[in-house]
Amino acid sequence: MSETVRYAVPQDEDKIISMISLLHDENGLFPLSEKRVREYMQRYFRKEGALIGVIGDIGDPVASIYLGIEQPYYSDAWYLNEAWNFVHPDHRRSDYAKKLLGWAKDISEQMKLPLMVGIVSNHRTEAKVRLYEKQLEKAGAFFVWNRHLVGPSAWDK
Repeated sequence: MSETVRYAVPQDEDKIISMISLLHDENGLFPLSEKRVREYMQRYFRKEGALIGVIGDIGDPVASIYLGIEQPYYSDAWYLNEAWNFVHPDHRRSDYAKKLLGWAKDISEQMKLPLMVGIVSNHRTEAKVRLYEKQLEKAGAFFVWNRHLVGPSAWDK
């Protein structure tokens, strides 16, 4: 298996979807919609303002990261917005999360766009928060009110 980050190909889509399901099980705050995830990924496959990097063989990635090319609601400036950085639990003792983050930082340098990375964190994502704090400049936090209105989530486990 290749341990370098490569761009995703269509054969990777189903495996990425299964990883997103695992990611959702760890920190999903709202109900999971596989249809919505597939539509979101199509921005990349249609070359409409997104990048997906993966580690692993074609059709069998074990880690992935998604970067949207976006603008803040208040500015004409562009930036890279990380939607997920996920490593399959069977590969968590690797440096794949760090490699994916390094790939995103390299893309940021190449495109001359700032990179924004966030984590909706709970007790199951503490190690990821520590990794990001070592690699990036901290720029905020997330807060939730009335979380119970979305129904059961990973936060209830």
